[in-house]
Amino acid sequence: MSDTPSHFLSTQHYRRFVEFGEYCRDKKHIGLCYGRPGVGKTESARQFASWNLIEPLLQQPSRTRRLPEHIASCDVLFLTPEVTVTPKKLETSISLTRNKFDGLVEQARVWHHPESVFEKRQSKNVKLLIVDEADRLKFQSLELLRDLHDRGSIGIILMGMPGIERRIKRFGQLYSRIHLTYEFQPLTADETNLFIAEKWLQLGLPRSADDAVSTAIKRVGNGNFRVLNRIFTEIERLQKLNCLPLITPDLVETATRGLLLGAA
Repeated sequence: MSDTPSHFLSTQHYRRFVEFGEYCRDKKHIGLCYGRPGVGKTESARQFASWNLIEPLLQQPSRTRRLPEHIASCDVLFLTPEVTVTPKKLETSISLTRNKFDGLVEQARVWHHPESVFEKRQSKNVKLLIVDEADRLKFQSLELLRDLHDRGSIGIILMGMPGIERRIKRFGQLYSRIHLTYEFQPLTADETNLFIAEKWLQLGLPRSADDAVSTAIKRVGNGNFRVLNRIFTEIERLQKLNCLPLITPDLVETATRGLLLGAA
């Protein structure tokens, strides 16, 4: 188990992000999404773009890869720039990934819908570019994205930490083109309960978590996806190591004591 949940939990904030993303894609606007670390921004964006499915396929030879029909209708590109990215590297990365993506979508379309070969298609399949970790981008790289939006007629979503919305205000040309912002929030209490219940099932435990255990997990997790996953990873490790049939508040306390948990 990793910090990335094996089963995606569709929360109210993910559903709002989908609405946000569809608006930016359909209207070809620039949007800004920000939120604290671990609340689910990246996983939500990858889920919206089907990137967990697409990314491995981009690395496979076209002759041997098997493409689900869903790929034929994909139109969202997800990109995480390198820490030391330059405008040139960013431009190259976008171009290469976009070309691979276009080839992937066209291959899926021809395979699953052979009649589309005779239809006149648009030359590019990307309608929305999501740039994660946009805090890493300096002025010239941000200007490159603005120019891509202006010339390429595509929507763009910039994703980053709280404060990026204030930083971008300094770049007037880009800021004036941002039509919508969305702040990603932690899980609600009900969503945290659902998350715990699903983890309980994954661990194969005989009954649902009692109130004391749930309270202990929620108190430390504080609605943060990443922290909650790390807690359960450590709980599972200790449970197997000590052959424990149940999870108790003491086990939760022991699991969280060994983790380096920042402010959720």
